[in-house]
Amino acid sequence: MSTIRLRFKSHRLRNRDTNPARLQVANKTGIRVPRRAPLGNLNATGTSILIVMLAGLSVVLRAEAATAQTPNDSGVVLPELEVTADRLDALPPATFVAPIVEVTPGLPADSGDLLRSVPGVSGSRMGGLGIDPIIRGQTAGQLNILIDGAHAFGACPNRMDPPTVYVDLDNYDSVTVIKGSQTVRYGGGGSGGTVLFERDTPRFDPGEVFRARFTGGITDNSHTGNLGADVTVGIPEGFARATGQYQTAGNYDDGNGNPVRSAYNTEGAGLSLGLTPNDNAGAVLSYDHTHDWNVLYAGAGMDGIYSDSDQWRLRLGQDTPIGPFASVKAELYSVSVDHLMDNYSLRPLTAMFKMRAPSTADTAGGRLIADLDAMGMNWTLGTDYLKVDRDATRFWNYRSAAVDVPNSYLWPEVVNSDLGFFIEIERPLTEQSRLTAGLRYDRTEASVSRSRAALVPIGPAWVRSAEHLYRAYYGIGAEDTDEDNLGGFLNYAHNLNDGLSFSVGVSRTLRSADATERYIASNAAPSTIANNQRWVGNPGLDPEAHHQIGVTLAKVANHWNTQLDLFYDRVDDFILRDRAHGQPGILLADGTFIYRNVDAELTGGEWTGSVEFARHWRAGASLAYVYAQNRTDSTPIAQTPPLGGTVSLDYLAERWSVGTTLSWNDTQDRVDDDPLTGSGLDVGPTPGWWILDLYGQARLSKFATLSLGVDNLFDRAYAYAVNRANVDPFNPGPVQVNEPGRQLWARASLDF
Repeated sequence: MSTIRLRFKSHRLRNRDTNPARLQVANKTGIRVPRRAPLGNLNATGTSILIVMLAGLSVVLRAEAATAQTPNDSGVVLPELEVTADRLDALPPATFVAPIVEVTPGLPADSGDLLRSVPGVSGSRMGGLGIDPIIRGQTAGQLNILIDGAHAFGACPNRMDPPTVYVDLDNYDSVTVIKGSQTVRYGGGGSGGTVLFERDTPRFDPGEVFRARFTGGITDNSHTGNLGADVTVGIPEGFARATGQYQTAGNYDDGNGNPVRSAYNTEGAGLSLGLTPNDNAGAVLSYDHTHDWNVLYAGAGMDGIYSDSDQWRLRLGQDTPIGPFASVKAELYSVSVDHLMDNYSLRPLTAMFKMRAPSTADTAGGRLIADLDAMGMNWTLGTDYLKVDRDATRFWNYRSAAVDVPNSYLWPEVVNSDLGFFIEIERPLTEQSRLTAGLRYDRTEASVSRSRAALVPIGPAWVRSAEHLYRAYYGIGAEDTDEDNLGGFLNYAHNLNDGLSFSVGVSRTLRSADATERYIASNAAPSTIANNQRWVGNPGLDPEAHHQIGVTLAKVANHWNTQLDLFYDRVDDFILRDRAHGQPGILLADGTFIYRNVDAELTGGEWTGSVEFARHWRAGASLAYVYAQNRTDSTPIAQTPPLGGTVSLDYLAERWSVGTTLSWNDTQDRVDDDPLTGSGLDVGPTPGWWILDLYGQARLSKFATLSLGVDNLFDRAYAYAVNRANVDPFNPGPVQVNEPGRQLWARASLDF
């Protein structure tokens, strides 16, 4: 077992050995919280990343590992890490569960913004809020996002509000990023990866009654202000935990000094009530509410007037034997999201008509999981259910003073449901090797209100019903569908000598089309092929079938470590957003945004490395790349990040630290930017860029910590290659939004 002693560093926690064990995290009071690492952390499809959010807003974190001690012989899992420091004061520190982690310091607007700093994870920007994560070139319905066990879905058809928006970062204890398909536990699909935001309130010790953390931060560029509180009271038999966060931001200036429409306001509050009769059993009932309002988007034809979410959860668990089972866990949840966007309340009207689009997404589900040991193997058996009900209508002021005339039934009461059954098995083969396997079956159903899809909106002749649009482009109507998806994975991991380990694995993952891909129905005025903004889902889509193989090689030495992850994903029936050019199965050639199945491949990987080359000094670097190809048409797949990476250098003393990180992206010329022959979803070839950040932190007292930094020190103008498609009937074309220019920031926290 290794002992980790936290010091100030830029959100980095590192372990030093690859011996099997469990990960343990200690909070301020020294209570250790066992958290079993995901089975796939060393397996085929890449590295799982645990971003450990130890209570606070720490921007600079260091971990120094003691030398490896007695090896554990229980198989190839994660090292046991015992965190002995106090809860630090900044953004959640991050941990690769082997062996390196990098997360950009500063004041991220939301969790999508935070995740962009993880190698292999990118994100597209539409405004100041709502960074949509991309993992290994996959996004949206290809990712599973769970907020404290609950699947979450945004309510905007154009993804102004990806589910990562509905997470109050400072009030969650851990984030786990699982790249690729490494587990079957967290729902169907997830071919690109899974992100888990989790709370974990340790059981109170006798005599302990109170824990609290208060945080705050400011920036100069966007004049962002942030306040947060996390207060827990309890006794060994139970607790009550209340959280709250408020953040407001104005428009920021890019590196050219030009203002970018990016202002937003967001607030959230939550309450959790827990019963903890002993160390091995508990129940938690929680409620969270988030409210975002007056959110400006430079990359869209509308702004977010408000987005509200209400999240209910009930979690029950017992780690002591129940009959043949070693442990049992049950979860129930409900998430409701209301969203409103329009093109006139927060900006001058530049379009022909005023438009607004209220939309909702109501999610309900649950999960039952049981573990048992039999036949020399660890078994995990489970079932889960998920139902998502979405509805969206766009209104305009056509021949009316009020904006109350239906223009499009964007989601005509669409319901997606998934009933899944899964099993995972872990079998140690020798003291140094392990075999892990999983199998999952999902019965998915998708339905649409035929009566609503048949409604004809009011307007000129080009305004059509959803039913008409489906038939015009695909020859089928608003049909319901059901699918049987069977997938799984098989991984082999082995520890070699001298801290060297490798793993190899294969997987098959099926992902059914989501509500937008299957049923979106957005009218737009007739236009040229290049500027046509009509957007029509395809009720006849087949599920994506991903066949992945991956290899991981890691070396952990006394003063340095490195890890290489490589993957290849061959996809049958990849769901491609494209334009109508009369392709097979597409009946028209007018440039409308449509969806169709193609064959594709994605390949790439990540490399990370770190070295301690002198007392108090550490250097690190990372690389990430993905190649995405439409094999059917022999063209690149749009919205694929280019080669990128980081280089960092840090000086880490006992009570203070300073550091710098250089982040960069290469040029991206593998684009699909011609709407006359392809999708036109890419703005075009994008230049490479680099930026330099400085940061530092000092612990002022036992309770107080101050962090300071400068992002984009040289005030460079740059934008990520990935962008959003601006689907607006009167404002066509994709828009690439520049990132902030130079930005000074400060964060502080008090922990009790």
